[in-house]
Amino acid sequence: MAAPVITSTSLNKTVYPPGETIVASIATTGTESAQMELVVSLRNKATGETSLPARVGFALHAPRVGMSTAPGKPTEKMLTTYPRVRYMRDFGKDTDRDKLPELPAHGSGKMAAPADCAVHVSWKDNVEQLTGWLDALTRPVYLTWYHEPMGDVAPATYRVTAARVSKIVAAHRNRQLVLGHGPIVTRYWLDEGRGNPTDWWYPGATHYGIDCYSRDTATYWGPDRMFGVAFGKVRAALPGVRLLVPEYGLTRTVSDTTGAGRATAIREHVTWLRQQPDVDAVAYWNNWAEYEISSYPLESKAWRDSQMA
Repeated sequence: MAAPVITSTSLNKTVYPPGETIVASIATTGTESAQMELVVSLRNKATGETSLPARVGFALHAPRVGMSTAPGKPTEKMLTTYPRVRYMRDFGKDTDRDKLPELPAHGSGKMAAPADCAVHVSWKDNVEQLTGWLDALTRPVYLTWYHEPMGDVAPATYRVTAARVSKIVAAHRNRQLVLGHGPIVTRYWLDEGRGNPTDWWYPGATHYGIDCYSRDTATYWGPDRMFGVAFGKVRAALPGVRLLVPEYGLTRTVSDTTGAGRATAIREHVTWLRQQPDVDAVAYWNNWAEYEISSYPLESKAWRDSQMA
């Protein structure tokens, strides 16, 4: 079913059952844009959780649409080209040469992104670093200890170690700035690899991240294959879990010489993701030649339009 278009008129006149989540296609022109922007800002204020005035009678679900690329100049350029990046990955930085990135510095690099951009921070070094890092936190973030642990960390070890994130966050005075935390795996591992999502699920986790890529150069996959199978496995194993797509990327097909096909696929994928009431964010992986879209007008516009919606 297509998402209903909610305008200021229907917002004022339509009453939905309390607690019902409405997946909305938000009007993006004229005064409607400003009015609905206020609604979305209410939803994301402070914690990023759905929060509208009780008298309205429903919750508006508006997934964050963002983008990630390499740190430094590439990110600076990205934020200029795509001014409405509302979700971004930061993988930390290895400063002690043990090949395990630490948590990123506050107030610089990606952690200096615009205030309405939720940075999804991951690190692989000592989980106990988190306490001190949270002391200086001033912006909303998502957290993941050890991005894509498959093959690097034994599941039992991962669950025990990552559970410390739950305890540290719960006990910290800045816990309200943590929008959520949980593991990140790949679509391939869940789908073709037949992975078990519970391998990485730990007590207190709130979100499950799934990196979704297609290198198929013959055809563009529909949403069911691109996301649906992997999402379905996580939903079946962990009912009620919130979902994130921290990385998403498409390779152009051989026959798509103009990029029109990839642009159409991007629009269809984001539309589908907006219709999923348990998906909180998606970021395009604007990195590596096979996925990069900034050099291609049609694909670039498709993603920019998706961020502005």
